[in-house]
Formats: sequence, C-alpha cells, structure tokens
Amino acid sequence: MLRIRVAKMGARRLLPGKRFLKYTLIVIAFATMVSIGSLAGFFLAYQKGLPRVQAIEDYHPSLITEILSDDGVVVGQFALERRILLRYEEIPPILKNAILAAEDPRFFTHWGIDPIGIVRAMLKNVMAGRVVEGASTMTQQLARMLFLTPQQTYRRKIEEALLAMQIEKNYTKEQILTLYCNQIYLGHGVYGFEAASEFYFGKHAKDLRLPEAAMIAGIVASPGSYSPLVNARLAKLRRDKILARMRDERFIKEDACKAAQGEPIELASPQREVSVAAYFNEEIRKFLEEKYGTQRLYHEGLVVQSTLDFEMQRAAVAALLKGLRDLDKRQGFRKITENVLDAGGEIETYHDVDWDQPFGEGEIRRGLVLDVTDKIAHVKIGNYTSTIDPSAIKWTHRAGFRSVFKAGDIAQFRVTKKDEKNFTCALTLEQVPLVEGALIAIEPATGEVKAMVGGFDFNQSKFNRATQALRQVGSAFKPFIYAAAVDNGIPPTYLLRDEPITFFDKWTGTPWTPHNYDRKYKGMVTMRRALEQSRNVPTAVLLDKIGVEKGVQYAKRFGITSKLHPYLSLALGTSEVTLVEMTSAFSAFPNQGVRVEPRYIRSIKDRQGSILYETQITAREVIPAETAYVALNMMRGVVDRGTATHAKALKRPVAGKTGTTDDYSDAWFIGYTPSLVAGVWVGFDTKKSLGRGEVGARAALPIWIDFVGQVLKEKPVDQFAVPPGVTHARVDRLTGLLAGPACTDVIDEIFVKGTEPNRYCSEEYHGATAIDTDDEETE
Repeated sequence: MLRIRVAKMGARRLLPGKRFLKYTLIVIAFATMVSIGSLAGFFLAYQKGLPRVQAIEDYHPSLITEILSDDGVVVGQFALERRILLRYEEIPPILKNAILAAEDPRFFTHWGIDPIGIVRAMLKNVMAGRVVEGASTMTQQLARMLFLTPQQTYRRKIEEALLAMQIEKNYTKEQILTLYCNQIYLGHGVYGFEAASEFYFGKHAKDLRLPEAAMIAGIVASPGSYSPLVNARLAKLRRDKILARMRDERFIKEDACKAAQGEPIELASPQREVSVAAYFNEEIRKFLEEKYGTQRLYHEGLVVQSTLDFEMQRAAVAALLKGLRDLDKRQGFRKITENVLDAGGEIETYHDVDWDQPFGEGEIRRGLVLDVTDKIAHVKIGNYTSTIDPSAIKWTHRAGFRSVFKAGDIAQFRVTKKDEKNFTCALTLEQVPLVEGALIAIEPATGEVKAMVGGFDFNQSKFNRATQALRQVGSAFKPFIYAAAVDNGIPPTYLLRDEPITFFDKWTGTPWTPHNYDRKYKGMVTMRRALEQSRNVPTAVLLDKIGVEKGVQYAKRFGITSKLHPYLSLALGTSEVTLVEMTSAFSAFPNQGVRVEPRYIRSIKDRQGSILYETQITAREVIPAETAYVALNMMRGVVDRGTATHAKALKRPVAGKTGTTDDYSDAWFIGYTPSLVAGVWVGFDTKKSLGRGEVGARAALPIWIDFVGQVLKEKPVDQFAVPPGVTHARVDRLTGLLAGPACTDVIDEIFVKGTEPNRYCSEEYHGATAIDTDDEETE
C-alpha cells in the first residue's frame, strides 16, 4: 500500500512539468508561425511594389546606330549609350572567367543571392572598419541596373535581393550572364563588354587576351577610377588583382597569372573624336532624325547602309586638307600666338593631349619649341625631340629661326621621319589654314555619293560647304550654256565674236560690258576654243543668241535648284549654287545625258535586321545622249588644251571645267571620268580674295587631281561611251572648217549628226579668221 501511494504521489509531481513542456512547444510553434507569417507578409509587402521580372522579355537596351560604308566598314555611330550586343556563345571563356572572378565566383551555384559572399564581405568590412567589398551578386547588379536606382538604402537592397531571386527563377544562368554582359557600364559612355573591347583595345571581345579581359572585368567595380584612360596605375593594380582572383578560383594557373601581371597595359590608339566622314555622317544624321525622331536615332540601333566608299573618302580628306594647307602657305606665314611661357606654364612640365595619341610619318601634331637660336631650333612632341633645319620653315620666307619661333611656342608640325629607337623625328612647320574648301564625288550611273568633305575641320565648323554653301560658280557654269547651244543645233565649230562689246541687258535695264580674264580678244573663235580657254565675251554672245530664259531652263534641267537670275551675266556664273548641285549636274555628261538624283543611303534596317527604308535610283534624261557626248568632248578639250591641262597627268580620259569668280574669291573645278564625277570648291566663308592668280586651275584643280589620281590609280583605264547619234570630222581648230591643205592645226571634232561643216578651210579664209592664235590658259 505504501509503495503504491508513493508512486502516485511521484506521478502527480511530474504533471506540471509535462504541462510546461507542452505549453512551451505551443508557444514556440505559435511564435514560429507568427514569424513566418510576419516574414511572409514583410516580403509580400516589398514584392507588391516590385516590377515583374518578366518585363525583361520586352526589354530593349539602347543600341548604337551605325553607318556602314558600301563595303561594310563602320564610318559613323550615333548613341547616348555605346552598346553592341553579344550572344552567350560569343562571350569567350577567358572573359567569362574574368568577370566571374571579379564580381561573382559562385554565380553558377547560387540562387540570386550569395550567403557566403555576404558573410565574407561583412567580415572584411568589419575588420577594415569601412566598406571594402560588396556582396551583390551579378544577378543583383542586373536587377539594380534594369529595375532599380543606384541609391544606397536598406529598402533597395531588399528589393534587389527579391528581384534577383525572381530573375533566377524565371531565367537560365546563360540568359542572365548575357544580359549582364550587355548592360554593364564600363566608362566613357560605353556599355557592355563588346563595345568596351572595341573602345579600349580595338578588337572584338572574342579576340581579347588574358590581361585585356582581366582589365575590362576590373573596370566594372568603378569605371571612374579603374578606366586606364582615367588612371593607368590604378587600372593596372586592379587588373593584377583580378588575375590573382582568377588564379585563386582556379580559372588560370600560377605561371599564366604571373605572365599576364607582368605585361603593360597596351590600349588601342584613342579614336579621333571626329570620323573621317564627319560631314557625310551629319547629312545622314539629319535625315534619320527628321524621318525617325531623336529616340529611334539614338536608342534603337539602326543600321544604315550608306553609299560612301571608305577609301575614296580617306583620299578625299587627304587631298582637300593638303590643297588647303598648300594654298594657305602661299598666302603667307602668320605669327604663332600660343606660348606656354606666356601663359604662365613651364616648358619642363608641359604635356599636350595631342601627345597621348601615337603618331606616324606624314601625320601632323602639335609641338613645343624648347629653345631657339638664329640657326637652329629644338622641338618636342611627346617623348620625341627634333632638331629643326632651315628647310622646315622655308615656305615662311623668313630669315632665321628667331623670326619664326620663340621658346615655349606651340605650333603644328608635320612628321616627315620618325626614329623609334632614338626617339627623334624630323619635322616641317605647318599652320592651320584660314581658307576653306569642299569636295564631293558621285558615281554618275547610280547617283551614289562616294565621298564628301564639307570643310577643313568638322570640329571647327559643322557648316557643310558641299551641301549648304551657296557660292558663285564662275566659268564652271559655262558647260550648261554650251550644251544648250549644241542641243539647239549649234556645232562646236560655230564661230563666236570675241571682241569688246556692250549689251543692253533687257532683264536689268542697264548696259553690260563683259571682259575676258586676260583682257585680250581673239576676234572670232570657235565655240570649242571659247569653252576650252574659258573666254567670257564669246560665252555672253552665245547666251544672248540662244536666249537667257533658255539658258536658265537648261540649267534647271541639269538639276540646278538654286535661284538663277535671268541676266546675261549668268553666262559668267554670277548666280550662287551649291557644290553638290553642280557636281550632280555634271554627272549627266558622262552618263549619256541622264542625271541620277544624288543619294547617300542604300537602306536602313532596325535592330532585328528588318528593312525600314530602301532607296531607288531616280533618273531623268536631261539632254539627248549625242548632245551630252559632244559637250563632254568639248570639255575634254579643256583638259587637253585649255585651262585644266594639268589633269592630263592622270593619263586617262578626263573632262571638266574650271571656275573662278571676281577678285579670286571662289575657285572651282568639276571634272569627271567615265565612272566618277567630282567637284572641288575653295574659298573663304566670307567673300574675300584668295590672292592674285588663285584661279580654279591653281587652287581647286590640284586637289581634284590628287583625289582622282589616288582613287583610280589601281583601276583599269575606261573610255567614255560613244552614242550612235554622233559623227566626227577632221577640222581646222581655228576656223572650225573641214581641214584642207592649208591647215596646220587640225583636230578630230565630234558633231551631232547633221551639224558637221561642209566647207573646207582655204588659206585665205584661214588667214583672215585667225586674228590671234595665241592659246594662253585663261580663266
């Protein structure tokens, strides 16, 4: 009985303990449920305002709009964010591993956030007493870039983590990495690793070497600090740190790491701010902005297939710049105005940004004059020095170096020789021209603009003198008058009066007396000789004969849209016309009388490659083919015997016309071969003389010859097509009559059938007509 009682009493004592355990478990369970509920509510509350990650599928990053030359070379880009998209398979392993080592080594194993990385970062930051390492995964960074702001708040970090987990749930690791590689900012307006590879190293991402991949991956953390263009020392330290991380993560071996760390950072030559086709690109930019708007132009990654020939464009730029510099030197040396010492600087510490770019022979760079004596001067360009000899300043016509330089001067020099072993170079003095010019080249058969230069320097002036400048064309206008005459049955042998004459201009109501350039008169000249020698009086007589209204009508048929004044002085090119109008108008002559509307664009595609716009050839017959050929043949005479004889040096069929205006303020040459027509204008932006004797043949023609000679030097010699409606006859050049025994100057003349002469030249007639046989080159 006693034992039973004691046992019952012990059982009673245990009952309260069981109750306590029971209640404790209930409380813990309740607290856990509350916590889970609270946490769930907390996350639901944050998730409620978050964007749907499925929006990534509709996300279109801002892409670069590119302009391609006719053979696929990128000649221009427009973008607010310089970005070129990569596909996953285009990301090379070496770059992928560098990115992972730098930003997220456990990317392929975590689920959006990296707990290990968070703990590691916390410990490092606590030990350092400041933030030295972040814990955001690449997925979190992507979430921030796509959906959030860079503002550092707890709320943003929570939202970032939630979005990262959603992204991981909805997309594969490959998709996430590809988005990251295309979206990340890498300094200097460059987004994505493909654009960065091209910007920093001038190559595709797939071609990056180990140290290059590590350097670009290292920029991600702080583009403003780790860009090699901002701080080369920090960039190298960061690169070497990424290489060490790649070694620690076993992406590379120790020897590869050390070898890469031992290499210097070698960047591609910094790109010039202005493309070689800056004026051409600006014409396209204006068209795109007008047609598609600013948003599509700068964000939608349009691809413009242009008509530009890249090599022709380079030749055009080189020829124009050389011609303008040569002319500027003929106008005289101008005192150097920029001086380091005068500005309070020191020669020993001076550094010019122009020296950051590598240079080669033939290039022009800014140089610092170190010291000067009467007989010698020393100049520095970057790490190179030069001892200037008298030939370098010969064109200045100054006696002694002290009349040109003083210590501390900053001037332009052309590098004629470069010794990379001894860091020396040979230089000649240059100066920035004040004179301007333009050049445009068009393919006659298609109307495609193959080259365009609108001025000396797009940075200095964006005004396009090829398309916007209205200038008097002088004698370059005359071919339209002569073509109109031929089209109205007047042959090249028609005799025109070349003697002092005064017209009563019924359109102005005033008398008008034209003069020849040389103030000489030849009595009677054939229409051919009048054009070849660019004689003004016979041309005015011819325009008076066919009628000013008809002259205007024909010029407009050739495509001249600028206002033409119906005065007799039109014969001398007093109306103002653009270079592109004149060049396009001349394209009808080698194209058998058909003018094709000039065009800059072949097609425009969107980012998916769908064609948005495509141009078609727009052609119109201006004059019959036989008329065009006769006029063309007369302009061949301008090259063979007239004002443009220097073009014979090309040793191929060439025709064209020079032009000069009053007081030598405008110089022109527009010429063509069977496959190309090009126009050159030279002058000041304000009406000002180029200098006595600076006619079209001297100021503009050499530029044209340099350009055409360069672009056609490897091309076969082709011939102008001869239409069936023409015939030829041997005639006396002075009288225009059929050649007889007394003729000593005979040419093979071309006629529209039915207009050829039927009389022979006699000795008496020849002597009576040839008042002046002196064929000076005149303008």
